[in-house]
Amino acid sequence: MDMKVLSLVNLTDHQRERIEKIPSVDLTVTAPENVTAADLKDVEVLYNWSNSLKDDILKSSSLNWIQVVRAGVESLPLRELSEKGITLTNGSGANSINIAEQTLAYMLILMRNMNLSVLHQAKKEWKHDEPYNEVYGKTVMIVGVGHVGSKIAQYAKALGMKTVGVRRSDQTDVNIDEMIPMSDFKDGVKHANFVINALPDTEDTNGIFNAELFDEMSKKAFYINIGRGKTTNMDDLVSALQEKKIAGAALDVVTPEPLNEDSPLWDMKNVIITPHNAGMSVHYADRAFGIFKRNLKSYVENGEVVENVVVFGKRVSD
Repeated sequence: MDMKVLSLVNLTDHQRERIEKIPSVDLTVTAPENVTAADLKDVEVLYNWSNSLKDDILKSSSLNWIQVVRAGVESLPLRELSEKGITLTNGSGANSINIAEQTLAYMLILMRNMNLSVLHQAKKEWKHDEPYNEVYGKTVMIVGVGHVGSKIAQYAKALGMKTVGVRRSDQTDVNIDEMIPMSDFKDGVKHANFVINALPDTEDTNGIFNAELFDEMSKKAFYINIGRGKTTNMDDLVSALQEKKIAGAALDVVTPEPLNEDSPLWDMKNVIITPHNAGMSVHYADRAFGIFKRNLKSYVENGEVVENVVVFGKRVSD
């Protein structure tokens, strides 16, 4: 009997063909808004998650593995999935290229004052905003070195920057010149020209970027958040910027989202605000599908998945 695979992702014809070429796979594709409990009958593999089917998923006796498209899995019932012995894999890394490119753009824009040039252009002003700096030779600290952090470091090194990584484990990374533990984070942050927050949202990281951390940063340093909004104490960040304790910031994530209309951040010329779009790319779906396809092939051939397995109780970025 073929293995039943249910995809809640609307696969392209080419993607369907690639899955159907894997032996012993019975593929069904159903849009999330149309899926019902009956669609889960005898399903062993589920591609993506549906909150509307949460109870039915947890009651399933056939389901062994769930692959979600996105990297974040905090909203899923992790404890229950763990207790049922269901393997969970995510899309971590599928958006590392686009997030890294956007992070690089933030650094270049801030160094070259291009954010100010855009404002001048809107007013038809031909105006210089000296000094014009460079990223070359600068130190970038990446807090939370996972797929995204590693890719940011790779791009930064290509432009002649020194890369410092911060992670809970002692695992090294080929793109990181110096890896330091979280215990040394506060001391190390004072030497960075750019501090990039790539942390997930956990109890340990909630509000970790606060007044104490901003006080340790160089007054010439920039803070960039492409991780999660709740990891930053927003009031402390506003104060640090208003009091010129740091040089500026680039924020793709804030809390709450969307950013309140009355937030002082909107009017700060040394702050770049983007609407949580760093993770978006026209190539994301294909890259996420590639992870699923490789895992499915391994699952069929070897009975296990090997890529992006979520270790319950462990942070995704570790």
